[in-house]
Amino acid sequence: MYSAKQKAIRYKSGAGLSPIIDIMLTRNISPSPLVLTIAGFDPSAGAGILADIKAFEHCKVYGQAVCTALTIQNEEFFEKPNWQPWESIKSQLQILSRVRDFNYVKIGLVENPQTLEKIFKWLRRKFPNAFIIWDPILKASSGFEFHKQNALTWQKLFAYANLITPNLPEAEFLGISKGSAKTAVLVKGGHSFGSQKSEDLLFLPHYPAPIKFTSKRITGAEKHGSGCVFSALILANFAKYNDLKKAIRISKKSMQSFFENGSGKLGILK
Repeated sequence: MYSAKQKAIRYKSGAGLSPIIDIMLTRNISPSPLVLTIAGFDPSAGAGILADIKAFEHCKVYGQAVCTALTIQNEEFFEKPNWQPWESIKSQLQILSRVRDFNYVKIGLVENPQTLEKIFKWLRRKFPNAFIIWDPILKASSGFEFHKQNALTWQKLFAYANLITPNLPEAEFLGISKGSAKTAVLVKGGHSFGSQKSEDLLFLPHYPAPIKFTSKRITGAEKHGSGCVFSALILANFAKYNDLKKAIRISKKSMQSFFENGSGKLGILK
Protein backbone atom coordinates (compact mmCIF):
# COMPACT_ATOMS: atom_id res chain seq x y z
CA MET A 1 0.00 0.00 0.00
CA TYR A 2 1.30 3.48 -0.82
CA SER A 3 1.99 5.92 1.98
CA ALA A 4 0.62 9.46 1.73
CA LYS A 5 4.14 10.62 0.81
CA GLN A 6 4.48 7.99 -1.93
CA LYS A 7 1.04 8.93 -3.27
CA ALA A 8 2.07 12.61 -3.50
CA ILE A 9 5.33 11.70 -5.27
CA ARG A 10 3.51 9.56 -7.84
CA TYR A 11 1.06 12.34 -8.63
CA LYS A 12 3.87 14.88 -8.86
CA SER A 13 5.89 12.62 -11.17
CA GLY A 14 2.90 12.25 -13.49
CA ALA A 15 2.62 8.52 -12.90
CA GLY A 16 -0.88 8.96 -11.56
CA LEU A 17 -2.95 6.35 -9.82
CA SER A 18 -5.77 4.19 -11.05
CA PRO A 19 -9.24 4.58 -9.49
CA ILE A 20 -8.79 1.19 -7.83
CA ILE A 21 -5.55 2.25 -6.17
CA ASP A 22 -7.18 5.54 -5.15
CA ILE A 23 -9.86 3.61 -3.29
CA MET A 24 -7.27 1.35 -1.70
CA LEU A 25 -5.38 4.36 -0.40
CA THR A 26 -8.41 5.93 1.23
CA ARG A 27 -10.04 2.85 2.71
CA ASN A 28 -9.10 0.38 5.39
CA ILE A 29 -8.41 -2.77 3.40
CA SER A 30 -6.29 -4.51 6.01
CA PRO A 31 -7.34 -8.13 6.56
CA SER A 32 -7.39 -7.34 10.30
CA PRO A 33 -9.66 -4.68 11.83
CA LEU A 34 -8.38 -1.13 12.25
CA VAL A 35 -8.74 0.48 15.69
CA LEU A 36 -7.81 3.87 17.11
CA THR A 37 -6.71 4.91 20.58
CA ILE A 38 -6.83 8.53 21.77
CA ALA A 39 -4.87 8.80 25.01
CA GLY A 40 -1.68 9.92 26.72
CA PHE A 41 1.90 8.87 26.03
CA ASP A 42 3.54 6.98 28.92
CA PRO A 43 7.34 6.60 28.50
CA SER A 44 7.27 3.36 30.53
CA ALA A 45 4.82 1.85 27.99
CA GLY A 46 2.80 0.46 30.86
CA ALA A 47 -0.23 2.66 30.18
CA GLY A 48 -1.60 5.00 27.54
CA ILE A 49 -1.18 4.70 23.79
CA LEU A 50 1.91 2.48 23.90
CA ALA A 51 0.14 -0.03 26.14
CA ASP A 52 -2.95 0.15 23.92
CA ILE A 53 -0.97 -0.54 20.76
CA LYS A 54 0.66 -3.58 22.40
CA ALA A 55 -2.79 -4.84 23.39
CA PHE A 56 -4.02 -4.35 19.82
CA GLU A 57 -1.03 -6.27 18.46
CA HIS A 58 -1.75 -9.07 20.94
CA CYS A 59 -5.26 -9.37 19.47
CA LYS A 60 -3.93 -9.16 15.90
CA VAL A 61 -5.73 -5.94 15.01
CA TYR A 62 -4.00 -2.90 13.54
CA GLY A 63 -3.87 0.05 15.91
CA GLN A 64 -3.19 3.73 15.35
CA ALA A 65 -2.93 6.46 17.99
CA VAL A 66 -3.59 10.10 18.77
CA CYS A 67 -1.67 11.61 21.68
CA THR A 68 -3.49 13.78 24.24
CA ALA A 69 -0.63 14.24 26.72
CA LEU A 70 3.16 13.76 26.81
CA THR A 71 3.37 12.54 30.37
CA ILE A 72 6.47 12.48 32.55
CA GLN A 73 6.18 9.21 34.44
CA ASN A 74 7.32 5.65 34.94
CA GLU A 75 5.47 2.72 36.48
CA GLU A 76 6.26 4.00 40.00
CA PHE A 77 6.11 7.79 39.81
CA PHE A 78 4.09 10.43 37.98
CA GLU A 79 5.40 14.00 37.68
CA LYS A 80 3.23 15.91 35.19
CA PRO A 81 0.86 15.33 32.26
CA ASN A 82 2.00 17.96 29.68
CA TRP A 83 -1.43 18.22 28.06
CA GLN A 84 -1.67 18.54 24.30
CA PRO A 85 -3.97 21.38 23.18
CA TRP A 86 -7.15 20.57 21.30
CA GLU A 87 -5.73 21.92 18.05
CA SER A 88 -2.90 19.38 18.21
CA ILE A 89 -5.31 16.54 18.96
CA LYS A 90 -7.59 17.63 16.12
CA SER A 91 -4.68 17.84 13.67
CA GLN A 92 -3.69 14.26 14.52
CA LEU A 93 -7.26 13.08 14.00
CA GLN A 94 -7.54 14.93 10.71
CA ILE A 95 -4.34 13.57 9.17
CA LEU A 96 -5.21 9.98 10.10
CA SER A 97 -8.78 10.29 8.84
CA ARG A 98 -7.57 11.50 5.46
CA VAL A 99 -6.63 7.91 4.60
CA ARG A 100 -8.58 5.81 7.12
CA ASP A 101 -12.09 5.32 8.45
CA PHE A 102 -12.24 4.43 12.13
CA ASN A 103 -15.14 2.27 13.24
CA TYR A 104 -13.61 1.29 16.59
CA VAL A 105 -12.19 3.94 18.93
CA LYS A 106 -10.99 4.07 22.51
CA ILE A 107 -10.57 7.32 24.45
CA GLY A 108 -8.39 7.36 27.55
CA LEU A 109 -6.63 10.22 29.32
CA VAL A 110 -7.91 13.71 28.45
CA GLU A 111 -7.29 17.09 30.07
CA ASN A 112 -10.87 17.98 31.01
CA PRO A 113 -14.54 17.48 30.06
CA GLN A 114 -14.30 20.25 27.48
CA THR A 115 -11.55 18.43 25.57
CA LEU A 116 -13.43 15.15 25.82
CA GLU A 117 -16.55 16.79 24.42
CA LYS A 118 -14.61 18.17 21.45
CA ILE A 119 -13.14 14.73 20.74
CA PHE A 120 -16.53 13.05 20.99
CA LYS A 121 -18.23 15.59 18.72
CA TRP A 122 -15.45 15.42 16.14
CA LEU A 123 -15.64 11.61 16.05
CA ARG A 124 -19.43 11.54 15.84
CA ARG A 125 -19.44 14.00 12.95
CA LYS A 126 -16.73 12.14 11.04
CA PHE A 127 -17.61 8.54 11.99
CA PRO A 128 -21.22 8.59 13.23
CA ASN A 129 -21.49 4.79 13.49
CA ALA A 130 -18.17 4.22 15.25
CA PHE A 131 -18.11 2.05 18.37
CA ILE A 132 -16.48 4.25 21.01
CA ILE A 133 -15.16 3.16 24.39
CA TRP A 134 -14.43 5.83 26.96
CA ASP A 135 -12.07 4.64 29.69
CA PRO A 136 -12.22 7.43 32.29
CA ILE A 137 -8.87 8.02 34.01
CA LEU A 138 -9.21 10.17 37.10
CA LYS A 139 -6.06 9.10 38.96
CA ALA A 140 -2.74 7.51 37.97
CA SER A 141 -1.81 4.21 39.64
CA SER A 142 0.97 6.17 41.40
CA GLY A 143 -1.70 8.38 43.03
CA PHE A 144 -1.50 11.52 40.84
CA GLU A 145 -5.00 13.03 40.45
CA PHE A 146 -5.86 14.25 36.97
CA HIS A 147 -9.37 15.53 37.50
CA LYS A 148 -11.30 17.16 40.30
CA GLN A 149 -14.17 18.58 38.26
CA ASN A 150 -17.75 18.08 39.34
CA ALA A 151 -19.13 14.75 38.10
CA LEU A 152 -22.01 16.54 36.37
CA THR A 153 -19.61 18.01 33.81
CA TRP A 154 -18.67 14.48 32.76
CA GLN A 155 -22.14 12.96 32.99
CA LYS A 156 -23.55 15.05 30.15
CA LEU A 157 -21.08 13.33 27.80
CA PHE A 158 -22.07 9.73 28.56
CA ALA A 159 -24.39 9.40 25.58
CA TYR A 160 -21.55 9.97 23.10
CA ALA A 161 -19.92 6.68 24.14
CA ASN A 162 -21.06 3.14 23.37
CA LEU A 163 -19.30 1.76 26.43
CA ILE A 164 -17.74 3.35 29.53
CA THR A 165 -15.18 1.29 31.47
CA PRO A 166 -14.55 2.83 34.92
CA ASN A 167 -13.00 1.09 37.89
CA LEU A 168 -14.98 1.12 41.13
CA PRO A 169 -13.74 4.50 42.47
CA GLU A 170 -14.26 6.13 39.06
CA ALA A 171 -17.75 4.63 38.74
CA GLU A 172 -18.69 5.95 42.18
CA PHE A 173 -17.36 9.43 41.38
CA LEU A 174 -19.22 9.52 38.05
CA GLY A 175 -22.42 8.17 39.59
CA ILE A 176 -22.55 5.05 37.42
CA SER A 177 -21.62 2.28 39.86
CA LYS A 178 -25.09 0.87 39.11
CA GLY A 179 -25.00 1.66 35.40
CA SER A 180 -26.42 4.47 33.26
CA ALA A 181 -29.60 4.91 31.26
CA LYS A 182 -27.57 6.62 28.53
CA THR A 183 -25.02 3.94 27.58
CA ALA A 184 -23.44 0.61 28.49
CA VAL A 185 -21.13 0.63 31.52
CA LEU A 186 -18.58 -2.00 32.50
CA VAL A 187 -17.58 -1.50 36.13
CA LYS A 188 -14.19 -3.11 36.58
CA GLY A 189 -13.90 -4.92 39.90
CA GLY A 190 -10.14 -4.92 40.29
CA HIS A 191 -10.30 -2.34 43.07
CA SER A 192 -12.71 -4.33 45.24
CA PHE A 193 -11.38 -6.03 48.34
CA GLY A 194 -12.26 -8.99 50.54
CA SER A 195 -12.86 -11.49 47.76
CA GLN A 196 -10.75 -14.13 46.05
CA LYS A 197 -12.48 -13.35 42.77
CA SER A 198 -12.46 -10.30 40.52
CA GLU A 199 -15.97 -9.53 39.32
CA ASP A 200 -16.71 -7.05 36.53
CA LEU A 201 -20.30 -5.92 36.02
CA LEU A 202 -21.71 -4.97 32.63
CA PHE A 203 -24.75 -2.71 32.91
CA LEU A 204 -26.82 -2.29 29.75
CA PRO A 205 -29.42 0.48 29.46
CA HIS A 206 -32.91 -0.72 30.38
CA TYR A 207 -31.59 -4.22 31.15
CA PRO A 208 -32.93 -5.52 34.48
CA ALA A 209 -29.69 -6.86 35.96
CA PRO A 210 -25.95 -6.58 35.34
CA ILE A 211 -24.07 -9.29 33.47
CA LYS A 212 -21.27 -10.68 35.64
CA PHE A 213 -17.78 -11.61 34.44
CA THR A 214 -15.78 -13.40 37.11
CA SER A 215 -12.15 -14.45 37.24
CA LYS A 216 -9.65 -15.52 39.87
CA ARG A 217 -8.09 -12.62 41.74
CA ILE A 218 -4.29 -12.70 41.59
CA THR A 219 -3.10 -11.30 44.91
CA GLY A 220 0.02 -9.16 45.07
CA ALA A 221 0.05 -8.63 41.31
CA GLU A 222 -0.78 -4.93 41.00
CA LYS A 223 0.17 -3.74 37.53
CA HIS A 224 0.57 -0.24 36.15
CA GLY A 225 -1.90 0.54 33.36
CA SER A 226 -4.07 -2.54 33.81
CA GLY A 227 -7.25 -0.54 33.19
CA CYS A 228 -5.86 0.88 29.93
CA VAL A 229 -4.85 -2.57 28.73
CA PHE A 230 -8.20 -4.14 29.61
CA SER A 231 -10.27 -1.53 27.77
CA ALA A 232 -7.92 -1.74 24.75
CA LEU A 233 -8.34 -5.52 24.66
CA ILE A 234 -12.13 -5.14 24.79
CA LEU A 235 -12.06 -2.71 21.86
CA ALA A 236 -9.82 -4.99 19.80
CA ASN A 237 -11.87 -8.09 20.50
CA PHE A 238 -15.12 -6.27 19.79
CA ALA A 239 -13.68 -5.15 16.46
CA LYS A 240 -12.94 -8.80 15.67
CA TYR A 241 -16.15 -10.45 16.86
CA ASN A 242 -18.78 -7.65 17.08
CA ASP A 243 -20.02 -9.26 20.28
CA LEU A 244 -19.52 -7.26 23.48
CA LYS A 245 -19.97 -10.11 25.96
CA LYS A 246 -17.58 -12.33 24.02
CA ALA A 247 -15.08 -9.47 23.78
CA ILE A 248 -15.13 -8.97 27.55
CA ARG A 249 -14.76 -12.69 28.29
CA ILE A 250 -11.77 -13.08 25.97
CA SER A 251 -10.19 -9.90 27.31
CA LYS A 252 -10.47 -11.07 30.92
CA LYS A 253 -8.61 -14.27 30.01
CA SER A 254 -5.84 -12.19 28.45
CA MET A 255 -5.66 -10.05 31.59
CA GLN A 256 -4.89 -13.15 33.65
CA SER A 257 -1.74 -13.53 31.57
CA PHE A 258 -0.98 -9.81 31.93
CA PHE A 259 -1.07 -10.01 35.73
CA GLU A 260 0.92 -13.25 35.90
CA ASN A 261 3.78 -12.07 33.68
CA GLY A 262 6.13 -9.14 33.41
CA SER A 263 8.59 -7.38 35.67
CA GLY A 264 7.46 -5.60 38.81
CA LYS A 265 4.51 -3.35 38.04
CA LEU A 266 4.82 -3.82 34.27
CA GLY A 267 2.64 -6.61 32.89
CA ILE A 268 3.07 -8.58 29.68
CA LEU A 269 0.41 -10.10 27.46
CA LYS A 270 1.35 -13.62 26.39
